[in-house]
Amino acid sequence: MEQLNKIISELFGLSAEALTDEISMQQTAKWDSLTHMKLIAGIEESFNIDLEMDDIMDMTTVGAIRSILESRYHVS
Repeated sequence: MEQLNKIISELFGLSAEALTDEISMQQTAKWDSLTHMKLIAGIEESFNIDLEMDDIMDMTTVGAIRSILESRYHVS
């Protein structure tokens, strides 16, 4: 998930070391609706996938993003 960590770090201004599964939209000032769509676009482009709307809506924590990508899209 190194590529995912890079995307999240760049968008939210966080160091890769600071990324934990508990980081959420609610606690991250830079994680608003516009940045969320940039995150989704970055994930889709980087992993060459098309995310389902339900998955996009469920991606509200770093842990949820990782889990969804691993279980539904077989991204590791």
